[in-house]
Amino acid sequence: MSNKAPNPQGGKINALENTKTKVSEGQTGFCLHQAWGIGIIRAFDAATNRFTVDFPEQSKKGHAMDAAFFSGKIEIIDSNSLIAQAYSDEGKAKVAALVSDDPAGLVKALLAELPTGECSSYALEANLERVHFASLASGKDRAAAFKAWWTKGRAALRKDRAILIPERKGGNYALLEAPVDLGEDLFAQYELAPNFERKLGLLEELAESSSAETRSAATEANLAKVSSDLAKAVAGLTGSRRSANLPKVLCAIWNRDKFFRTAVETVETFSPTASDIIALCDENDLAHVALSIPHTTEKIRSLLDLVRAHHGDNWSDRAFDLLRNRDIGGTKSGSAKLVSECISYLCDAGLSAHVGQRFAQWLETRELRPPVIIWVIKNRDSKKYAEIVAPLIVPSFLGSILASIDTEALESNSTARIPLANELIKDKALISDIIAPAGGKQADSETIFDLARIMLRNQGFDKMTKNSLLARLAKIEPHVQRLVQSRQDDSTVEKELVVSKHSKEAREAELTDIVQVKLPAVKEAIQIAKEHGDLRENSEYKMARQDHDTLSGRRAELDAMLKKARVTDFTEATTALVSIGSTVKLLRDSDKTEVTYDILGAWDGQPEVNILAYVSPLAKQFLNRKPDESFTTSINGKTENWKVLSIRRWVEKK
Repeated sequence: MSNKAPNPQGGKINALENTKTKVSEGQTGFCLHQAWGIGIIRAFDAATNRFTVDFPEQSKKGHAMDAAFFSGKIEIIDSNSLIAQAYSDEGKAKVAALVSDDPAGLVKALLAELPTGECSSYALEANLERVHFASLASGKDRAAAFKAWWTKGRAALRKDRAILIPERKGGNYALLEAPVDLGEDLFAQYELAPNFERKLGLLEELAESSSAETRSAATEANLAKVSSDLAKAVAGLTGSRRSANLPKVLCAIWNRDKFFRTAVETVETFSPTASDIIALCDENDLAHVALSIPHTTEKIRSLLDLVRAHHGDNWSDRAFDLLRNRDIGGTKSGSAKLVSECISYLCDAGLSAHVGQRFAQWLETRELRPPVIIWVIKNRDSKKYAEIVAPLIVPSFLGSILASIDTEALESNSTARIPLANELIKDKALISDIIAPAGGKQADSETIFDLARIMLRNQGFDKMTKNSLLARLAKIEPHVQRLVQSRQDDSTVEKELVVSKHSKEAREAELTDIVQVKLPAVKEAIQIAKEHGDLRENSEYKMARQDHDTLSGRRAELDAMLKKARVTDFTEATTALVSIGSTVKLLRDSDKTEVTYDILGAWDGQPEVNILAYVSPLAKQFLNRKPDESFTTSINGKTENWKVLSIRRWVEKK
């Protein structure tokens, strides 16, 4: 490893008398005030023993100071030092160029002026801020500008092997002997690394460095050392950390092969090989590896090359397993690249027709994952993939989009917008391209109405977004607007639902049971049914899907109703007219029979024992009637004459 470099310059010149002489001869001196910062000494008056000093950090010019004061709070600094040069007429431009273009060089120059070649991070940053201020344009916020500059500067320092950077705030920066060879330096660090994680990072750095910079470390002896470490890592792929470590070890093997390939052409055959890792992977492991490796074209295609080599004639099935894996829709970054590269790889292998068949089957069985759906959306006008995409742009594809959005909304605890929902919202031509394609057949009205109803129940959109999407459907089928209007009218009429406490608690319990018990159970049943083979003939799968749709609809219905619920104890009822909480005795004219009804909350109806919910058709026609009033009801075309005999409060009846 590198050691600290000797200081090439030595100590500072810090003599007050020398400064008096220099300034008297017309030269400029420099000092550092503990509170006011850098001072530029312009003149010295021997008669009064006073210096004339400018303090640019404080915007003070021509400040007179007694020379005796310099022995306390003011330090004379060398005119050749970097800080002094930053404020001198001769050196200002040169130092400003270092500030702008070479922050690492600036730090090295500051450290080189110190006797030991090192200083604390606090002292270094204080000096850097003064140097930076000298080149700062007037009117700029000093603190904010320095913070932004130093953030970028630290990133440059980390790449410079001649500077030791402290791990913690307050630690020392030190000037090091620049390594003669970057490869030897990095590999020396690799050998001394305290753990395998650090070794992996250094191995990646070696692989990504220029071959010319690191070639000296690419030897067979070093290859043997790295391979030995990797063999130990492979042997340790057991237990709970196995799945997490598989992609790390695979990437390490790739980095080893990339770095040592210049020295050993057959490096891919050295044990352990990348193929050894693929051999350890089952279907779930392979999906985890695919989702965990860097999502670059090189890495994804390298993985697929390994899958193809290891699985022989069945390799394409493994690639399709990746595209159908449930977890592929659960990652917000990277899965789009994985999907596009997998599809491209399969097509390059001459399997375009097979991809189209699989996607058509998954559309039918609702197994198209959101990233795959997004790929289809983005490539619907592609000539290259027309064979795959064109058969999928049918009304059921929009249904699949809405179902995926609804499912993710129900399963997600995040408030972030669902990527597929975002795609549907921002692609304003998508709905019309699916429902009424140019030069194709428009979907029938019933299908469009079904899609509109699904959209209205969807949990993945707010009310405003739903209205916007429904407006796109209404442009294709104007009668959709009637459906939207009827829903709006219903919501206007029923701004609230008056309910009893026990009926509200019962519905809350039902909702909890659906969310926590029934929906998770049916999702598990769907997954188990999928494992039974061809879903087109799989009755268990179809029944489970129907159960899921029914439960999801009921959940949405309960959510909406409970938001409107207002609990009452029915004590507000009066005997002046029939209202919620009334017990009313009526004379039915058709059979001259006296009938008594209780008019209670929206969810309390038990018609078999003459308890009516106030929202029922019959109860609505009883409301607001007065004692002795005669009236006629009409239910489903059947009329009946009634007379109110008496009105009591139901709470008193109890």
